[in-house]
Amino acid sequence: MNSKGASTSGGDGTRDSSAPRRNSKKPKYSRFTQQELPACKPILTPAWIITAFALVGLVFVPIGLASLSASEQVVEIVDRYDIDCIPEQFQNHQLAYMQSSQTNKTCTRNLIVPRKMNSPVYVYYQLDNFYQNHRRYVKSRSDKQLRSKAYEHVTDSCKPEDKANGSAIVPCGLIAWSLFNDTYKFSLDSKVLEVNKKNIAWKSDQDHKFGSDVYPKNFQSGELIGGAKLNASIPKREWVWEWIWLLFWGSRSLKKKKKRTGMCLGSR
Repeated sequence: MNSKGASTSGGDGTRDSSAPRRNSKKPKYSRFTQQELPACKPILTPAWIITAFALVGLVFVPIGLASLSASEQVVEIVDRYDIDCIPEQFQNHQLAYMQSSQTNKTCTRNLIVPRKMNSPVYVYYQLDNFYQNHRRYVKSRSDKQLRSKAYEHVTDSCKPEDKANGSAIVPCGLIAWSLFNDTYKFSLDSKVLEVNKKNIAWKSDQDHKFGSDVYPKNFQSGELIGGAKLNASIPKREWVWEWIWLLFWGSRSLKKKKKRTGMCLGSR
């Protein structure tokens, strides 16, 4: 009995020594993983705080002065014409005046240039309290439709301006439908001032967001007429000021480029 027991005990010992050692799941020790790296814990004394603010000021005050000097050199002329350009007899019926196709809406404004404006000079339009960032308004568009003619019928997100007489509207949606439609002409010393649409938008937007084979179709043909009309023979990519309008603004008031001129204005 004792001999058998000794033999059994010896067999167990042999199996333990020859069995492979199990890998432990314990991670390798590292001062980084154990968060034992040296650390600096400064004591926030008044002297230390004043010194820190002084150093920050020495860095950013010159930057601020340079930015202020650059902004002071910008010449901006702002002219609000929406009220003054409405004839006196229509002051109480402004909406009827704007919607009527029988009234002359040409308005002449005289602008005084206080200082020299170096080229290029940009023309912006600004709408206050328009709320172009409203959620329902922003969603009423079709980016696929704007990129390629193959997606001309993708208008599910454009309601209520998605179709006219059963056919898809291109470009569809409320954003395109409400296109800003004021036009501007400028003259200097009784001579027409040439303005154009060159370099008023990002080239990446023109190359990737708006296709060269997309042409307006059934635009402003619905029951309600919104903003400007588009020439169906000109591709969407060429309507620079129109697709700048489609890039919605992030606040309640918007300010966007309309034109530019390469001439200098003001004192010579």
